[in-house]
Amino acid sequence: MSNPTITANELENQCMSNPTITVTELENMLPLMLAAPKFQALGLVSAPAMGKTQFFQHRMPELLAESRGIDVADVGLVIEKVGQREDAASICGLTLPSKDANGNLITVGSKPYLLQRIEATGKDHGIILFDEALQANADIQKALADTFNVTEHKIGDWDLPEGWVVVFTGNRAKDKSGAVRLLSHLRAGRAIVFELAFDIHGWAEWARDNGVHPLLIDCAVSHSDFFDDEVPVGDGAFCTPRSVTMASHHLTAFFETDEFDGNYLPSYVQKLLAANIGARAGGLVSRFIAMADKVPTGDQILHDPKGANVPDETGYQLLAGNRAISACYNAATGEAALEYIVRLRADLQISLGTKLLYHSSKRGWALSSDTAVAFTTKYAELLPLAFTRG
Repeated sequence: MSNPTITANELENQCMSNPTITVTELENMLPLMLAAPKFQALGLVSAPAMGKTQFFQHRMPELLAESRGIDVADVGLVIEKVGQREDAASICGLTLPSKDANGNLITVGSKPYLLQRIEATGKDHGIILFDEALQANADIQKALADTFNVTEHKIGDWDLPEGWVVVFTGNRAKDKSGAVRLLSHLRAGRAIVFELAFDIHGWAEWARDNGVHPLLIDCAVSHSDFFDDEVPVGDGAFCTPRSVTMASHHLTAFFETDEFDGNYLPSYVQKLLAANIGARAGGLVSRFIAMADKVPTGDQILHDPKGANVPDETGYQLLAGNRAISACYNAATGEAALEYIVRLRADLQISLGTKLLYHSSKRGWALSSDTAVAFTTKYAELLPLAFTRG
């Protein structure tokens, strides 16, 4: 029954850890912060590529506009990547010799470039985003003390516009990105810092709205360990929302080729995926395709296009449609594939239907069934895409 023990490092980590927050909680919290007489500098930290900067770029302007009763187009945004700066002067401006009205020698601070960029926007309200702030050295962090302090609201010796708020991002010290702990005096009433918690369902909603391949979305949602919570110990790629977006572009391009049979990814595509999202997540994607037992085979679809199973998941519907197209070998099987495709989601009907028409015309097959006529009539404006691809 001995008492539990804790090391000094474990105690420090517990005492110094940042509270975690989800995007939904952040969206609920920000109106309270923006309603205060002065906005306290807000920092978000997380593992690399988890969407911190994107939140401040795209969602924060909307929240600021709502709080001020203005149009989002009237909200300015200036991003300063302080992690790439070498010294405080590059942020706060230089100290230069000058003379006063009586000819006495004095020193004055030059106007910081950051302030010039803010003024160039012509906006009364805006967001100053110090990106990679925890990658900045101690001298630069010290120089930002008055910038983070709402009672000062300065950059160097110069006042910042009253309607502009200060936010910043950074990675955790354990993420091997060159990040360090935020200096303690910047936390003492100046800035508040949260660790952004990753929400798979929130990401999936964003991904669907921003063109990430449905197969990758379905695979990510189906595997709780798809994304890497921690930066791997060794070298190599790892799976983040950003790297999945890049992998999506490559996967989409491959799926639009005739080489994809709806069943397997060739080794070079698997390696391309792994180069972005790591071998572990890349393997999950490959197996997700190859082991998709919910998806009927191409032969099953062509044999019974009106009765073959239509999966619920968008990614599996996409696989099924590609399998049907890949299995076509004449006009009759092309007609059968189209019969199945028009049972899928509306957006997939368009993309897969045009792919099938391209596939058919390339081989000299004419699709003339009632279903084909109805399809070409319904999507007449989109069909030219079928003949301009590739």
